[in-house]
Amino acid sequence: MRIFGDRPTVRPTVNKMGWGSEFPHEINLAFAEFAAECKHPVLDIGAGFGAATLAALKKGATVIANDLDVFHLESLAASVPQEARNRVEMLPGRFPRDLAFSSEYFGAIHSSNVLHFLSPPELESGIRLMFQWLVPNGKVFVMACSPYQQSYKNFIPIFEQRKKTAVPWPGWIDDLTKYSSHPTLQYLPSSLNCFDADLISKAFFSEGFTIEIAKEFTRTGIPENLKYDGRENVMLIARK
Repeated sequence: MRIFGDRPTVRPTVNKMGWGSEFPHEINLAFAEFAAECKHPVLDIGAGFGAATLAALKKGATVIANDLDVFHLESLAASVPQEARNRVEMLPGRFPRDLAFSSEYFGAIHSSNVLHFLSPPELESGIRLMFQWLVPNGKVFVMACSPYQQSYKNFIPIFEQRKKTAVPWPGWIDDLTKYSSHPTLQYLPSSLNCFDADLISKAFFSEGFTIEIAKEFTRTGIPENLKYDGRENVMLIARK
């Protein structure tokens, strides 16, 4: 069985942290466009195989590409054009615990398909650090998963009931196998933190960000067997 269809546009990561896009999607491209205007370096958290980093480098940005797995960074480094190699640094480590930067160091921060792998305390710490690392008027570009995917559809009623009763972090799933046997679970860790636009907005707003865009949507290139109702992904762009 082909998990991602006959003509996949994603590659599974080597460390069970989901999959990476073969081509840049909406939030990657928005980050790259803004990064082109930044006088400071930009940070790509969870760079994976490098769709966002490569797009930003193409626009002339200076990028620190972070990923949990060295193999991903080596693969990305091999894809960087010669003329851009002096504008990129590969930085292995788990966000947020392994990363440390000076205050007001980055002009922009990108995080696609990363935040939903963080526990609530890790997420809160990570958002706080992103705010600290950004220069004034710097922006974060985030994409994360919502519960509105085929793979998590049995969790949707739980998520919505938790929201109604004001449960903190209602999208936190400690064991995915309680709600799903979808074949893509083989590429995921056991726990996941799902969001909708309201949740992700409140999380960043509470740390001082001004929200510019927060919406649920279906990203370009999402595997067909994950599509549910047009709300599969959450996009957030927020300014310090």
